[in-house]
Amino acid sequence: MKASVKSVVVAVAVAAAGCGGSSKSAPPPAAAQVAQKPVGVKALTPAPQLEASVLRATGSVRSKQEATLSAQGSGTLMRVSVKVGERVKRGQVLAQLDTSNTRIAADQARAAKAAADAALDGATTEVERARALTEAGSLARASLDKAEVGYRQAQAQAAQAAAALANANEVLRDATLTAPFDGVITSRNRNEGDYVSTGTAIFGLVNTQELEVRVPVPEAFVDRVKQGSVVKGTISPSGAPFEARVASLGATIDSQTRTVEVLADVLPAKETGGVQLRAGALVELDFSAAVASEGEPGQAGLFLPSQAVQAQGQQGFVWVVQDGKAQRRDVKVERVLPGFVRVVQGLGAEERVVADASLPLQNGTALQVVQ
Repeated sequence: MKASVKSVVVAVAVAAAGCGGSSKSAPPPAAAQVAQKPVGVKALTPAPQLEASVLRATGSVRSKQEATLSAQGSGTLMRVSVKVGERVKRGQVLAQLDTSNTRIAADQARAAKAAADAALDGATTEVERARALTEAGSLARASLDKAEVGYRQAQAQAAQAAAALANANEVLRDATLTAPFDGVITSRNRNEGDYVSTGTAIFGLVNTQELEVRVPVPEAFVDRVKQGSVVKGTISPSGAPFEARVASLGATIDSQTRTVEVLADVLPAKETGGVQLRAGALVELDFSAAVASEGEPGQAGLFLPSQAVQAQGQQGFVWVVQDGKAQRRDVKVERVLPGFVRVVQGLGAEERVVADASLPLQNGTALQVVQ
């Protein structure tokens, strides 16, 4: 029995010794170091000034004089003198209504006026004679009063006849439709033989020599565009150049597009490559020269695309690429144009910035700059 207990004790001791020996011979391995895979990013250097492309705006050309010419009277179109596309001069006859009835009415009014004038002459003679006789005591006062009344009636009838004649002549003139300004006929809605009434549209007329560009300009730089400044433009899609002078700046901002309407007069073409600038054409105006000519501090600084900055108001941050790793940098910015900000504080001119600040980066994240 004692021998059995002794053997058990020896076995436990041996097992314990074996466990201790294995502990010393195979220590637990240290924690494995996991290599971080670099994050591929695009990086950029702040621009010292805005590119000209961001100071361009697309607009359309329109005529400063454009009209729909309508009939001023009623009647049958007896003659249509012009065609669509024809260039006309101010005062040129474009169409003629039938004037048979209006001429008769004008002749009747002329005759009525002649009769009224004759009656006025007679009444004038009568009242002058009555006044003379009354002064001599040869005519009663009542007779003079009657002559005075007759004279005033004759005056009124003559004035009425003159007005009727003027109206008849006006109706006669309205039967002739003339061009109110130099231009090109763009539409013809009626033909010879058609009956038209007052207000019926007959022609469309556009002055192709007096053109202006209407362009919506972002509110961010519209205040730097000055009235009278000359801007360069190109016609789409030909790319033919032209120049325009800023005529007016809109007084309101469009609540949807945040733009201000700018009107610029097209200057006489020096050379447009044979391409004619037409009303309705799409054009692009480059305001970079007009803005830069002001020499305002707003054109100098460090500019970044808005996507490269996480900002709330003027406070924000960027990710700077430093020794191959991401480094968060707090900056102060201001919005200058849609899609662009100017860094006022916190960034150097030579530092490289991650182009997309919304990437899930942390301080020390390994970066691989790709282009």
